[in-house]
This record gives sequence, C-alpha cells and structure tokens, in this order.
Amino acid sequence: MAQNGSAAEVKESTGATAQSSPSPQNPPAAQRAAQSQSAARSPAATQSPPAAHDNEVLEVDDASADADSAYNASIGSSSYVSSLTSSIRNYKYENGRRYHAYHEGSYVLPNDDEEQDRMDLLNHIYRLTLGGNLHLAPIGPNPQRVLDIGTGTGIWAIQFAEEYPSAEVIGTDLSPIQPQWVPPNCVFEVDDFEQEWLFRTEFDYIHGRELNGFVTDYDRLFRRAFNHLKPGGYFEMQSVDAYFFADDETIHKAKYCQMWAQYVREASEKFGKSFTQLPTWKEKMEKAGFVDVRDVAYKIPEGRWPKNPRLKEIGKYQQAQQIQATEAYTYALFSRILGWETKEIEMLCAHVRNELLDPTLHLYVSAHFVYGRKP
Repeated sequence: MAQNGSAAEVKESTGATAQSSPSPQNPPAAQRAAQSQSAARSPAATQSPPAAHDNEVLEVDDASADADSAYNASIGSSSYVSSLTSSIRNYKYENGRRYHAYHEGSYVLPNDDEEQDRMDLLNHIYRLTLGGNLHLAPIGPNPQRVLDIGTGTGIWAIQFAEEYPSAEVIGTDLSPIQPQWVPPNCVFEVDDFEQEWLFRTEFDYIHGRELNGFVTDYDRLFRRAFNHLKPGGYFEMQSVDAYFFADDETIHKAKYCQMWAQYVREASEKFGKSFTQLPTWKEKMEKAGFVDVRDVAYKIPEGRWPKNPRLKEIGKYQQAQQIQATEAYTYALFSRILGWETKEIEMLCAHVRNELLDPTLHLYVSAHFVYGRKP
C-alpha cells in the first residue's frame, strides 16, 4: 500500500502551506439505461469472456504519445462524456452537482445527469472488459429471479432483463433515477441494501457493481445475500480496487494520482465505508457459506497507450470515466471528512487530470469480479 503522507503535505502540493511533499509508492496488486434498449443484444449466457490478464504485463504502443496529444484536449468535459455515452447506444458487444438527499450527509456521490452519464459509461467499460458479458458467475441460461443491489441508473438490470427473458429482475437503489420505460420483466424499488432485506422469495442470482466504498459491514451484506439465495444460486460483486498501478517505472511519476487515491482511501476509512476491503471479499464470502468462490481480476488501462487494440479501446473510455470520477469522489469526501477547502480540492483534481491525460504514464486500475455459489 502506498505510504500515507500528512494532509499538510498534500495541501502543499496543491498550493496550500506546508513543509514537504509525500512520495507515494506503487501499492501491491490486489445510455443511460433507457439507451440500452436500442443497443444490439448479445447472448451473454453463451459468450466466453476474455481471459483475465491481471498477471500479464501490458505492452505499450510507442506511437500513442504523439497520437494522443490533440485527442486529449477534450477528454474529461461533461459534453465529451455525454458524447461517449451517446456513441455506445448502438454498440455491438463482441468479445453544481446534485447529491442524494436520503439520510442527509451520508452519501458521497452526486446523482445528477453528469454522474448518470458516467455510470452508464462505466457499464460499457465493464461489458467491453468481459467481451460483452454482464457477469462471470456461471448462472446458466434461464435464471428465474435476479436482484441487482445498488442498481444506479438501472442499466445493468435492464440489459440483463433484455438478455434473459426468463428472469424477473429487481433493481434497488436509494435514488429513484431509473427510467420508466423498461422491459416488462424488470422493476425498480427504492431501497437501502444496508438495511434489512424483506424479500420473501429467494433469488437465483444476486449482483452488486461498484459497491466498493459504499458498504459499512461486508460480513453482514454477504450473509444477507447468502440467506436470500436459492441453493445453487450465485452472488457476484464487481468493482475496481482503489489503487493505481503500472507495469513500469511510470507509476513513480504519477504523484498526484497516487496521492488522490491515498486520500480517498483515508477519507473512506474515516467515513466508515472503506475502499480498502475488496481484497477480503473472497474470504468473507467463504466465511458467509459460499463455495467455489473466485476472484477474477482484469487490468483496465487509463488511456489509449496499450498496444492491444481491445485494451486501447477500453482505455479510451476509462480515461474519460476516471477523470469524471475523480471530481465525483473528491468533493464530498475531502470537504466533509478531511476538511479540505474547495480551492485545494480543485487544484488536486487538476493535477490528477493532467496525469491521467499524459500518454507517457502507463497507469491502469484492477477490476475484480468476485463470485460464489450457495451449496
């Protein structure tokens, strides 16, 4: 794990008064939903996802630095992300922010239109990573009851309902931001998955995506999922770990990205919903009673620097998504939890953005798909 510097050190790097600057180290590896209805469908149950490449060293496209210089100018703007989300409506899958008002002060991400665009873009990144699939758990071709906790815009639940007409899909979230026009086998409910689950009928499959940093007690969550599954049912969690990596020395040049991730982790610990627990998910699922538990990781590049064409495309979307996520995750956590001033936050976000746009920095994040079966 990167060594923690003091808040004063970080603030000096962003223009505030202090004595020294930290030197973060490389940590250990650990459409809107409505738009999806016009997207080309693929039989996810029959597709084979790409092999996980978490241990593979990513090759660098030496020409990427020159080619990206003009391209990078517009990345990160809300209009650019809106354009990207619009561009994926017909994608064929082949191999002043508004915050949530519920429990005021307890929610750290905005839920406005810009954030919804980002969440739908993230869904696209996950599908590209899995070769068009929505999951890794071997659930079979005809699931009957499916639950998507923390559904967000509902895009995953809608696409799952479209591709599995046998399933009754329920998506739950604190925010009622999902569209009204959905497949007949998909419904949404306003609910807090951290509260008691009141479902009376068991599920064949329970799914949660990007919940890292939004759970108070993972042991309790995994027990609830276990208790609400049918025997033979699967539970799957999909999320990106809260670290930046690189397979070369450029990780040491990404000072502000490392710094930002370090302070997000620190703030989340103080907030009580840690971003550092993902490496424990497999063990905690087994403790809850799940068997055949797997933790499959994929490298998600930040930018178009990889030589591999598939990863280059994924990196294009991830770069834009990550720049938007930096602002989305920073303001509430840093101001409410760490006590930073707005100017300090803005300056750090600007530094992070510049590093994410630098094609000579070969950064990536690690996306984990952790799933297990109820015996």
